[in-house]
Amino acid sequence: MNTWTTTSGGAVAFWHELPRNLLAGAVTALAAVPFAVAVAAGLPAWLLALTTVPPALALTGAAAMAGAVARGGAARVTQLRDVDPVLAVVLAAGATAAGVGLVSGGPAALFGAVCGAGLLLAGPSALAYGAVRGRRGLAAVRGGAILVAYRPGWAFTLFALACLGGFAAVASAGVLAVVVVPLVLTIAARQTAALLDEIDAVQARS
Repeated sequence: MNTWTTTSGGAVAFWHELPRNLLAGAVTALAAVPFAVAVAAGLPAWLLALTTVPPALALTGAAAMAGAVARGGAARVTQLRDVDPVLAVVLAAGATAAGVGLVSGGPAALFGAVCGAGLLLAGPSALAYGAVRGRRGLAAVRGGAILVAYRPGWAFTLFALACLGGFAAVASAGVLAVVVVPLVLTIAARQTAALLDEIDAVQARS
């Protein structure tokens, strides 16, 4: 199975559960409103950091739904409540470090860029691994990192999709986030499920 197959398969799975997927995207977008308000108001960095936690929590719930959809199951609204607080804090911390570093300039900007790239590269895989394998917290982060190392080309595909989706969401003042977030998460879950099946098959033969 190649990256095109998993990407197109994830997009098809997303389309089959479109109404609930859009609901997941809307919940995530609404959770990000306090952060957007804090940025616009120029609030202190510590307060900005706190406002990154709600959208991160919403992302873990949306990932749980995406995991079910990617495996051919039915999306359930109750899955949005299946949040992972530890993973959410890790994602929020990465986003905060990236934002503060980039705004600070100088050497800190390089650190922020590295944090941002790492978040976009490993974040979708960590969310998807947690949803598909039922792992939570640091175990999901570890599993996502292993998948990135195992098949970096696929991870960069998700990276590119996340970047393009982020640009589209920003350009549309957040409107397209309702579509982009669940779509990328479903593709990530489909890709992760395929990679895990491949790894399991290799381990079974050894």
